[in-house]
Amino acid sequence: MPRLITVALALSVLLNGFFVAGFVFRGWIAPATFEQRMPPPPPPPGGRLSALETVASDLNLAPGQRQELSGVFEQHSQVRRDRSREMQRLREQIVAEYRRIPLDQSRLDPLIDKLGDLRADQQKETLRALVQLEAKLNPEQREKMHQILVDRILTSPWSRPPGGPPPPRPPQ
Repeated sequence: MPRLITVALALSVLLNGFFVAGFVFRGWIAPATFEQRMPPPPPPPGGRLSALETVASDLNLAPGQRQELSGVFEQHSQVRRDRSREMQRLREQIVAEYRRIPLDQSRLDPLIDKLGDLRADQQKETLRALVQLEAKLNPEQREKMHQILVDRILTSPWSRPPGGPPPPRPPQ
């Protein structure tokens, strides 16, 4: 009888160990699946700042410079809003295609290509606006703008290897 109790106790400890190990693996080691990832936090009230507005804010533009560039900011904001709406419509179409059974790659490919084209156009538009901004800056601001752009690229999640830690932010 004592041998049976010892075997049952050992088996219970073993099963509990596997149970706890499963929780530890799922909670701390295994990455979350695509469906379980949390959505990004909502943008702050008034919308998220564009790259142009962020750079301009970091440059501490003088009121006269900001006034001269108000048309650039307004045009960039309008183009960005329109493009974002179009990108959102495309995302909704892509989601609708993902819901179809079976997946039809011939229907998804053009939608994904168009979404990529819109993202590239958005980056090109931001670059055009940054060129217009640069023309109105003094030499110190120009140098600072270029440093900000380089720092943004170096600290972006796309510039580091997958799973690697972000590089340290340079002191300001």
